[in-house]
Amino acid sequence: MTGEQVRWPAPPRDPGAWGDGLPVAPATPAGLAPRPGPESAVDPPAGNPWLSFAPPPAPTADQRAALPSSGVKAAREDRAPAWILALSGLVIAAMVVGCAYLITQGKPSYPKAWDDRVAPIADWVASARKLDFDHPVRVDFLSPAQYRAAATSDGSAGDESATDNKDSVAEMRALGLVSGDVDLSAASDTLSDTGTLAYYDQNAKRIFVRGTTMTPDLRVTLAHELTHVLQDQHFDLTRLSKLPDEQASVLRSIAEGDADRIERRYVDDVLSDSERKAYEKAQQNSDAVDEIDSKVPPSMTAFFAAPYIFGPTLVDFLYHSGQEERLDEAFEDPPPETVLFDPRLLDTPDADLQKVTLATPSGAEEIRSGYFGPIAWYLVLASRLDPKVALQAVDGLDGDRYVTFREQDKVCVKARVVAGSVRDRTEFRKALQAWSAKAPAGTVTVAEDGESTDLRACDPGTDAKPVGEASIDLLAVPVVRSTIFLSASHGGASTEQASCFAQGVIDEFTVAQLNDPNGGSSPEFTAAMDDLRARCGS
Repeated sequence: MTGEQVRWPAPPRDPGAWGDGLPVAPATPAGLAPRPGPESAVDPPAGNPWLSFAPPPAPTADQRAALPSSGVKAAREDRAPAWILALSGLVIAAMVVGCAYLITQGKPSYPKAWDDRVAPIADWVASARKLDFDHPVRVDFLSPAQYRAAATSDGSAGDESATDNKDSVAEMRALGLVSGDVDLSAASDTLSDTGTLAYYDQNAKRIFVRGTTMTPDLRVTLAHELTHVLQDQHFDLTRLSKLPDEQASVLRSIAEGDADRIERRYVDDVLSDSERKAYEKAQQNSDAVDEIDSKVPPSMTAFFAAPYIFGPTLVDFLYHSGQEERLDEAFEDPPPETVLFDPRLLDTPDADLQKVTLATPSGAEEIRSGYFGPIAWYLVLASRLDPKVALQAVDGLDGDRYVTFREQDKVCVKARVVAGSVRDRTEFRKALQAWSAKAPAGTVTVAEDGESTDLRACDPGTDAKPVGEASIDLLAVPVVRSTIFLSASHGGASTEQASCFAQGVIDEFTVAQLNDPNGGSSPEFTAAMDDLRARCGS
C-alpha cells in the first residue's frame, strides 16, 4: 500500500489514502494499504468450476502473478468522498503527519544506499518490473507500538475530522451502507493496523515496517511496497488527488494490481519451498480477519478492499494485451472506472462517460460533491437486491454525479445517473426504485428527469433498523465475470466468445452456484456449460 492516503474523489468509492498527503498502507504484504487479513471469499474460490472456458492452457508464472488473488487484502491509500474515504480508513492517514519521528518536514532526504536487508529485494523488484529506481528510499523498521502510531490516528482526530466522520456516517446511513452510530476513526484504525506488515508513504517517500525479523511474509510484503516506490518514482502516485474522480480510483487499483503481480512473482520465483510454506502459513492467521469482522462495518471493508480485488484483474488484461508498456501507459493515463469494474470495456466507446451536472438544492449547505462510479452503485444496490440485478442495472450506466448536503440539520445525498438507452435507463430506475422501497419510510425518493434518474436519500438516524448489507462477498459477482472473461481469453477464445461466455455464466447460474467450488460435479453444470460453449461459438 502506498503511503499517501488520498481522500476519494466522489462518494461511494474505493477506500484508500492517496490524495490528501495522507500515507497509504499495504493491502498485500507489501502493498499500498494495510491488509485486513489472509485470503478471503471475495475472489472466486480456488478450483471454482465456473471459471473455465474449454479448459485454457496452464498459465505461465507471469499470468498466474497477474490473475486475481484468492483473497482480499485491504488498502489504506486512495482518495474518496468523505464517507468512502472514511470507509477506507483513509482518515487515519492524516495522523501520520503528527509522528515527528516518522515523517520529516520539508523535502524528503534519501539514503545513499538501500538498507542491507532490503537491497536484494529491491534489485529483484527492479528487474521483475523492468524499471530502475531513481534512488533508494529510507526503510524504517519499527516496533509494533511505533508502527501502530504511524499507521493509525490513535484517537487523535481533531474537531474538524470528527465532524467529517459524523457526516460520512450520515451519508452511509442514507445510502443503506451502515446503521446505528459508527466510530469511523476506530474502524479505520483497525483496517490500517490489523494484519499489516509495512506500507510506503508516497509523501514522506519512506517505507514503514512492523518489526525487524525478515520473515518470508515480510520479504514478500517489501517486494509489494518496493513496487509502489518504483511506481511513485516513475509515474508520481501523489498526483492521484489531482486526477478526475473517475480515474483516481483506477490509478490506485492499477498500482495495487501491479504490486500484487510482482509480489506473486516473488513468491513463485524467489522463495524456497520451505519459505513458501511458511509464507502460506502466515497468510492463514484468522485473528486479523476476526478482529476486522467484529470492529469494522462490512461495507467499509468492501470499499477498502475493492482496489485490491478489481486491480489485479484489470492489470492482467493490460499486461496480457501489451505487457509492461501497456501497464505504463495506464499509469500515465488511467482508463475510467467503468473499465475497472468491467475490463471487457477496455478500448471500446462504451467505456466513455457522459458529463453529468447536478446542483446543490437551494438553501442547503453543500458538504461535498463528486462521482459515484459503478463500484459504489453496485454495492449500494446489491446490499438490498439480487447482486445479478444490481450488476445488470449498473452495466448500463454512462455517467453520474452526486452532492451531499445539510438541510435543516439533516444530512442528505442527491445523485443523478444517466444511461445510454431507454432500456438501460429503465433497468436502472427499476432497480433503484426496488432498492428505495426497502429504505426507512420517508427517507428516499427516486424521480425521472428527462434522460436521467435522480435519487434523494436522507439520513434515517441512528435508530433506523438495517436493511441489507454491502459486504465484501458481493464483489464476487463482477469479479467472477471478469475472471471468466480473462480465463477464456487466455484459453484462445475471441473477445466476443469470451465476453459471451462470461456474461452467460453470470446470467445462467445463481450467486450460490458461482461461489460453489464443488458445483462442477453435477450433470446440470456439464449440460449448462456445453450449452454455453455452443451458443458462444466455441
